Amino acid sequence: MDIQGIDKRRLTIQTIYYLVTLLSLGVLAWALNYLYRYFNVALVLWILLYIAIAAYIIGAIYITIKLKRGIHKVAFHSLALQLLPLVAAIVSFSSTPTPEEEMEIYTPLTGKPRTYERYFNDMQSVQKEAALRNGLAPFESQAAIEAQYKKLRRKGDLVRIETNPKYIVRDLTYSSPYVVPKVEELLEDIAEAFQKKTQSKSRFMVTSVLRTEEDIAKLRRVNGNASAASCHCNATTIDISYVRFGQDELRPRGEYELRLALAQTLHELRKEGRCYVKIERKQYCYHITVR
Repeated sequence: MDIQGIDKRRLTIQTIYYLVTLLSLGVLAWALNYLYRYFNVALVLWILLYIAIAAYIIGAIYITIKLKRGIHKVAFHSLALQLLPLVAAIVSFSSTPTPEEEMEIYTPLTGKPRTYERYFNDMQSVQKEAALRNGLAPFESQAAIEAQYKKLRRKGDLVRIETNPKYIVRDLTYSSPYVVPKVEELLEDIAEAFQKKTQSKSRFMVTSVLRTEEDIAKLRRVNGNASAASCHCNATTIDISYVRFGQDELRPRGEYELRLALAQTLHELRKEGRCYVKIERKQYCYHITVR
């Protein structure tokens, strides 16, 4: 038989073996991480480690005796390829705080929402001035928005916002999820500060966005206070609920803590001159216009 052919075949087999071994270790590492992070079964990691050590020792002895290979070669090969990556993965995951441990080191915010909400009294006239300065002309209908959106998006004048890992956009009845880019930037900053304060992935909920003239007409049938000159018509204004939140399942926070974090965040951004805020008690939301 061709010796060169045998060497190539052996190299191919060894390469496949190494790849399969590394892939298996990767899958095992992912499984260990999942079990540890989501089920907090740290004991499983150490049981698997002891099994791996036992398998390593038995395998090394078996190969040495049966195949008559040098114990140092067998030991080094198995140690480098199989045992060390597994040990490293287990130690790495074990040093990561569990959700329960992270909850224990979480320091809740101090204060009361009303302490900050008393400053949220920016009136309609002030917000409308900012809306006219930063926003677009009112749209007649949803169809009019859709017809112009691609062009406005290309020009950087209008963007669509959607539910994402940072905040929730509610299913909208009397408005459409479009804003000027400055509002999208403001939303991102609110969400980032909010999640940092809560030390979680909790999300606030946007409940109203861009209203067309058609939306205003429909809204006034159920709410006589709806204004035809609303800042919502200029794509510069959003409403954020202060009672409805999307909880982080791994790090749940109390509704009071979430409300406090949102109030603190809006107060800070308002002081920085980023936005105007008016609290609307009847609608349980913050009426926010970008500056």
